[in-house]
Amino acid sequence: MKKNPNYQILHQDPALLAINKSPRLAVLPGRGRSENLLDLLTQDPALNGTTPLMVHRIDADTSGLILFALTPESQTALAEQFRTRTVTKEYYALVRGTPLQESGSIDLPIGIDPHDKNRMAVRGLEAKKSRTKWVVVERFRGREAGVTLLKVYPVTGRRHQIRVHLKAMGYPLAVDPYYGGEKLLLSEFKKKYKVGKFQEEHPLMNRLTLHAHSITFIHPQNQQQSTITAELAKDFRIALTALQRWAK
Repeated sequence: MKKNPNYQILHQDPALLAINKSPRLAVLPGRGRSENLLDLLTQDPALNGTTPLMVHRIDADTSGLILFALTPESQTALAEQFRTRTVTKEYYALVRGTPLQESGSIDLPIGIDPHDKNRMAVRGLEAKKSRTKWVVVERFRGREAGVTLLKVYPVTGRRHQIRVHLKAMGYPLAVDPYYGGEKLLLSEFKKKYKVGKFQEEHPLMNRLTLHAHSITFIHPQNQQQSTITAELAKDFRIALTALQRWAK
C-alpha cells in the first residue's frame, strides 16, 4: 500500500487500480488547476509507466474512492458495469437538517441549470432520469438546526447528482458552495463556545461534506464480486469526532 499526500493506493492488480483521493484534488486536468490525480498517477513509480484509464470520476472537493482500469479490456468491462448500474456506490454525506424518516430514495430528473452551465438542477436542460437512495447513520443537534450523517447510494451517475438530490430533499450538504452551506463550525453545536479576542474560529470542514466510501463491482479478471473501501479523510473524521462529542 503506497501513501502520498494527495492520494493512497488501496488496491492494485494487473486489471485495475483503486485510489483514496484527498479533497481538493481534481481527477482530470483542466479549469486552471495546477495538479490532478491522473497526472500524478501517471508519474507514480508504482505503476511502472502504465497509464490509468478512466472508468468514472468524483468531484474535486469530494474525498474518497475512485477506480481506474489498467487495460483497455478492463476499462470496457468496468465502464459497462457503471453504464448498466450493476455497481453499488456508497457515500458518506453530512447534511443540514434532520430527516424524519430513517431511509428513503429520491427520483427526480437532473439536467444543466439554465442559468449557470457549471451547475446542475432538478428538471434542468436535457434532464435525465436520476435516482438516489439514502439511509440515516447518525443525527446531531445544533443550536438552531442540526446536521445528519447519511449513507447515500446513487443508482444513476449524473453530474453533481448527490448534491442536487440532497438539496431537492431539503437536506443539502452541510458545506457545498453551489448547493449548500459555506462551512461547518463547532460553535453551532458546542454550548458556551468561545474564541480568543483576536482569534477567528476555524471551521470543522470548509469543503464538500461528501466522501466516496465504497464500491462493489464484478472484478473484470476473475468475475468475482469485489468491494473496496476508502477510509474517511482526516478532516471528515475530525468533524465527526467533534459532533459525536458535542452534538449527540
